[in-house]
Amino acid sequence: MPPTAAAAGGAKAYLYDAEGHDREVPLNAELLEHLHERALLWIDVEGRAEEDIRRAAAPLKLDRTSVGDLLKPRPLPRLDNYGAYLQFSLLVPSEAVRPSSVATEAPASRAESSPKSGSGHSRLDFIVGDNWLLTVHEENLQFLQGFRAQDKAETEIGALSAQALTASLLDWHLESFFKEVSRIELAVDRLDERILAQPSSEDLLERILAIRRRTSRLRRLLVAQRPVFYGLSRPDQTRVAESAAAGLFDALASRFERAVDEVEHTRDLVVGCFELFTSRSAQQTNELVKALTFFTVIIGSAAAIAGVFGMNFDPPFFQSGSIGFFAVTFGLAALALAAWVIGRRRRWI
Repeated sequence: MPPTAAAAGGAKAYLYDAEGHDREVPLNAELLEHLHERALLWIDVEGRAEEDIRRAAAPLKLDRTSVGDLLKPRPLPRLDNYGAYLQFSLLVPSEAVRPSSVATEAPASRAESSPKSGSGHSRLDFIVGDNWLLTVHEENLQFLQGFRAQDKAETEIGALSAQALTASLLDWHLESFFKEVSRIELAVDRLDERILAQPSSEDLLERILAIRRRTSRLRRLLVAQRPVFYGLSRPDQTRVAESAAAGLFDALASRFERAVDEVEHTRDLVVGCFELFTSRSAQQTNELVKALTFFTVIIGSAAAIAGVFGMNFDPPFFQSGSIGFFAVTFGLAALALAAWVIGRRRRWI
């Protein structure tokens, strides 16, 4: 049976054995003794507790500087070569984070912030050896859980190299950006429909700005990881270049560029949504001005006619009394009604 999904928090070790059983193994000093040519070890640390990180680092004999970077992560993604292994970090959008029992009081909404990062993303660290992989992250990440959950029986993952497994996880990581782009595009489509149906809604502009900020944040997170995706495919990274996974990292760099293009396209959709909003607002304003102008003309015409009958002359019609007054009044009303009908037929109002 494949390794089961880890309980929230703590450090877990998964052994993928192509000649035996995929299983969870104890995280102790004898950890590497389980390895052989067709076995692959994945250690996953959730919560970034110092005790868990040091317990995972001990059997792998990590450099002290490397452990320090895991305990106190640097703000931007970077790629470091320690000779015996590679170490790099990624930024995961908060939408790809699942609630975890590690956080004592997780916020109700993770759309704009993460309880660990406070900036709308979570950090994920990779350390890649010959036939082992260490991942460290603050929270429960959806794509890591999804990778493990897809295995319903014994697998041949143990026959892969640690670099190949890393390339697969990075591809799942990029997929989380594609999913977020799809969610943003769906939100933009719904917003376009609402703009066409209710252009005068007061919260439309706020919603557009919220989606704009959401898209910009996603792009900043993705572009910040360019040094990692490009760096892994460089010839100087000999542990990758000399492995069978070199082509996988080249393909990942291309997929990364596609992800950037998708986010850029989404930004254009948001700009188009704002342009639609301004066009509809301008159209609504023009229609209002046309209506006001038309009714101003009608009222001005009626006032002009009434002014004529108020002149200081004494023709016979002015001596018709109440009959003349009501005749003029009904005449002005009939004139206004006729003007309104003509304006509606010609679409002036």
